[in-house]
Amino acid sequence: MPDSPEPPPEQRRSPRAPYHLIVRYRPPGARGAAWLASPLRDLSSGGARFLSEHPFAAGDAFDIQLLLPAAPQPVWVMARVAWTKPAVMGMREVGVTFDAGDASIQRLIDDAVARKLPDEEAA
Repeated sequence: MPDSPEPPPEQRRSPRAPYHLIVRYRPPGARGAAWLASPLRDLSSGGARFLSEHPFAAGDAFDIQLLLPAAPQPVWVMARVAWTKPAVMGMREVGVTFDAGDASIQRLIDDAVARKLPDEEAA
């Protein structure tokens, strides 16, 4: 599967906060299949970056669960693959954009990002 280019940093609309948690998802076309879990690398208001063994392609859309500090339960958002590239141990690094679809979910994501950013970036 060909790599899709990572967008240059200046195209990002919001800063990324480092997060070293687990993200759960079902890849496209895997309805009813077991959930996959992968390490989350970073999170922004509009997306995330994580590692995966699944061969995602740019444009793939799927549901993702985020475990956020202020959320009482996992937060579900729709994700769309923006880019992929090779990573360690045969895994892929995957960059996704979010469609939170709900203002309360977007606030939880924004709060999680703000908690991890240095004070000068969060302002």
